[in-house]
Amino acid sequence: MPNSSARRAALTGVCLAAVIGVAGLTGACGVRPTAAAGAPVIIPPVTTTSASSTPPATEVRPEPGPVPSKQGRLDPRPLVAAAAAAEPNTTLGAVVFDRGTGTELLAVEPDRQFRSASLVKLLIAVDALGRGANATTRNKIARMLSMSDDDIASELWVQDDGPRLVTRMAKLIGLRATEPPETYGRWGDTMLTARDVVRVYQFVMDSLPPEDHTLIVDALAQAPEYAADDFRQYFGIPDGLNAQWAIKQGWSNNDHTMVLHSTGLVGAKWRYVVVLLTEHPLGSGRARCAKSVTAAASALDQQLGSV
Repeated sequence: MPNSSARRAALTGVCLAAVIGVAGLTGACGVRPTAAAGAPVIIPPVTTTSASSTPPATEVRPEPGPVPSKQGRLDPRPLVAAAAAAEPNTTLGAVVFDRGTGTELLAVEPDRQFRSASLVKLLIAVDALGRGANATTRNKIARMLSMSDDDIASELWVQDDGPRLVTRMAKLIGLRATEPPETYGRWGDTMLTARDVVRVYQFVMDSLPPEDHTLIVDALAQAPEYAADDFRQYFGIPDGLNAQWAIKQGWSNNDHTMVLHSTGLVGAKWRYVVVLLTEHPLGSGRARCAKSVTAAASALDQQLGSV
């Protein structure tokens, strides 16, 4: 059933990372701070081969910094300012898409690539369902999405050909800037953009068989406050927007940066797709980074009700 989150004054999230895997794999919602960036963790399955083996508001004169897209009706500058007030070094990538009108209402760095963290689990889910998942696997997919379970993600990643899964899904969905990780097991290092995340949600809502669409949306709408790794995943959309939501969050770090993402379906009949991607210098503070995402969502909330 759809969730509606109460606003909260502060977030306590922990930017955990997970060394994940079927036998200790990495790519989670996060990478443990002590893990070496790019270090291989999942060993590809061994196979035997032969030797050859997705009415404008009052027009504003463009100024330095993000401005509304040509299609936009919402001003992105309050989101950028709010995120930066919480964490000055925040890099924000955001898109708000109105499914009812087919209109992009807001865009901030919509084509900039970010590390996906657990957002790649949406692709893992679509791919596994498309391969004819049985009842047991369908239950695992639901848990992977709602609880952001890294072990299940790693299991399915290996079963579904790892990086080739990303390439396959990019072609199927029409993703324009989504790329697999350089290291086989680091699925959280998949690269994607805010606009590509919107395209994934559009595909889920408009192109999947009803039973698969329902499984994914219900899992996202039932996401609990704390994920499988005990990270508090109610930052961003749940804490910042006064609306129904179905969310997929992401959090991760490598040796240089941290990413915290809040994405999902928002509003009655899931009218909007909201994507808030953020990147921060390592050491920015986990709680502060989470607050920056929530601050951007709160700034959006002040505008979204007027659309």
